[in-house]
Amino acid sequence: MPANSTSKEQRKLIVLDHIVHEYVSSAVPISSMTVSTRMGGRVSSATVRNIMAELEDEGYIEQPHTSAGRVPTNKGYRQYVDMIRDRIRFEKREARRLAAEYDRRIRTIREVIRTTSHIISHELHNAGVVMWPGIEYSYLKHLELVKVRAETVLAVLVTMTNDVKNCIVKLERELKKTELDSIANYINSNYERRNILSIYDDLKQVMGRDNGDMSADMIKAAGDALNIIDAVIENDIENEIYWEGLDYFMDEPESRDINVTRNILRAFSEGGELLRVMKGDLPYEGIRIHIGDENVSSMLKDCAIITSGYSLGGRMVGRMGVIGPTRMDYDHAFRTLICLSDLISLKLEEING
Repeated sequence: MPANSTSKEQRKLIVLDHIVHEYVSSAVPISSMTVSTRMGGRVSSATVRNIMAELEDEGYIEQPHTSAGRVPTNKGYRQYVDMIRDRIRFEKREARRLAAEYDRRIRTIREVIRTTSHIISHELHNAGVVMWPGIEYSYLKHLELVKVRAETVLAVLVTMTNDVKNCIVKLERELKKTELDSIANYINSNYERRNILSIYDDLKQVMGRDNGDMSADMIKAAGDALNIIDAVIENDIENEIYWEGLDYFMDEPESRDINVTRNILRAFSEGGELLRVMKGDLPYEGIRIHIGDENVSSMLKDCAIITSGYSLGGRMVGRMGVIGPTRMDYDHAFRTLICLSDLISLKLEEING
């Protein structure tokens, strides 16, 4: 097929791509229905059947016997291999270009989240959404405990990326200022540069083993520290989303429907439904797609949402994604999100190092 292919030729290449990929995994002749399903139903089985007939006429696929699906020919495999090479070269260039967007001066998670959302929206011309990692995945630099009232404490956590997180913690009993200082000192001296979840796990182990080598004051401080960290994780309200690029969506023809516009604006202004989608896709690492009625919220039934996970310290800690009309460019969205998932994970490791 010529390098300067028209959109029709591009569609033939996409169909061939699906045929080869599916045949390599199944070793069974591929039907038009199978290809249509792999394409998300965006192209009908009848249309795929016509495209497959053209591919067969051009020698890229063949029918092994009557009433069977099609299989790739050697010419078809060669075309597929050339496509893969072009795709890999393209993706490497894309990765370098997107990586350049993450300026070395970015030193906080907040800046990484905002930059990633901006890149997604600018690159895909739709709304870019990034979920904050939960507080349990933050790496501790310093902790202060401030008494608010009888059994309520403000936990002020400074992370290794110099983000400041404030958590209101409700305790089971009142603690004096000297006790709060003792707990904070215990955590700061023993757990600097550790993430909150690992601090919690370690304190549980400390309280669960024989503590004959610890003084009564140390045991009490560790027990109180465990309760504080447990409450911080339990009461975390920082697990939210940051989004950018809603104006791209509003420029789409779909937004001319007042009901669609109203639902989209409501979903973004309230945020809860978007966060529910992101959390629902955790702890899965790869791409997840929600198209139209597949979305759990009626407010999002006119949208497609594609999300991908990102990691910190070897754990999936959040999701990023793009939200747009159901006719969005899925292929471009997949490549962009996969690339950004790796980049944001590397950047978070760098600033937490």
